[in-house]
Amino acid sequence: MRIVLEGIRIAWGALVANKLRTFLTLLGNIVGIMSVIAVVSLLGGIDNYMRQEVASEGSNVFTVRRVNFFDAITNYDAFSDALKYNPNLTSDDADYLRNELGLADYVSARASSSAMVAAYDKSIDGIDIRGFDAYYTFVNTIPIETGRHLAALEDRENAQVAVIGWEIYTKLFEPRNPIGQLVRVGSRHFKVVGVAAERPSLLGQNQNRFVIVPLGAWRKLFGSGASVAIDVHAADIRTIDEAIEETRMQMRIQHGLRPSDKDDFFVSTSGQLIEIWKKISQGIMVALVSLVSIALVVGGIVLMNTMLVSVTERTREVGLRKALGARRIAIVWQFLVESATLSFFGGVIGVSIGFAIAAAVSMFSVLPYTINAGIVIVAFAITAVIGLAFGTYPAVKAARLDPVEALRSE
Repeated sequence: MRIVLEGIRIAWGALVANKLRTFLTLLGNIVGIMSVIAVVSLLGGIDNYMRQEVASEGSNVFTVRRVNFFDAITNYDAFSDALKYNPNLTSDDADYLRNELGLADYVSARASSSAMVAAYDKSIDGIDIRGFDAYYTFVNTIPIETGRHLAALEDRENAQVAVIGWEIYTKLFEPRNPIGQLVRVGSRHFKVVGVAAERPSLLGQNQNRFVIVPLGAWRKLFGSGASVAIDVHAADIRTIDEAIEETRMQMRIQHGLRPSDKDDFFVSTSGQLIEIWKKISQGIMVALVSLVSIALVVGGIVLMNTMLVSVTERTREVGLRKALGARRIAIVWQFLVESATLSFFGGVIGVSIGFAIAAAVSMFSVLPYTINAGIVIVAFAITAVIGLAFGTYPAVKAARLDPVEALRSE
């Protein structure tokens, strides 16, 4: 313990005595560790946030779509072929599944487009207009602030009624009570029956800019040729895989596909979004580790050269210690502790700056961050290993000095 404390004291003295050299020595470690901490903190925050959002939407809900939109990122040729050959999904598909599925308790069809919304001489452009059937409240988590959701009778009669998002209320109606008032969606007027509660942004995407209307009324606005998405609520989350397979088989029957035919639809789950994100984040991490490894190796080489200079400057000290009976292992240990301490200080600075950068980015953007104790421990372990690995050669060189020759050094 005395040797360790003495090594730390000597290292601290070297830090204070040679500030510029110390900064240049530790710069590689600082940049490398700082990059790891900042990026891992942001990626971890985004990962936690996405998982929470997926959980809040219900992990036992999956969706039948005409195409796999994830293919637009991972396999554009497959995405293009699906757009070309896959038929539109319709409300008849949803009705068929609702009658045939045994492992699902709710099936809901929906469609969406964008349009201008206006009321009281005010207007907002680019609003998400969502057409839902009567079952949407069972498969979508849309809390109501005031009023109510659409009724089954309104869906059957394609009534001109609407549930508006919070931003529509605040920009077009507030402080008026919007319930019973008319809002113009595109070229048609709808009576407001409900206002959705305010929801936080999802990675910068405003979740309050929407209007919900009955699916039939939506078709009057945008035409009947658009494909719908079909949300399926599995009766038991433990059998969701079986429910997905049952849905796939019933859709193949509904579309008259032969055993050799490929599916002309796609079943997506919230877990697939998480998997896409995991692949993206893993790619970022691999690229980051490669870049950081270069910075850490360069930092280690600089640290080794600095320790060699330190050995040269303290040749007489080493000779005196050996003349007084110090063993080689004591000399080696002293310089190894000094090297590890120098590297550790770089790690402390890098971790501090890394978290500061992550917090600043989170403050001025939509990206959340998290403090991961595990990565902090790993970062400090890496700095210690670098100090020991690149400090070994200078330490061994110092231990091998001949005491007589070392005492003659000027």
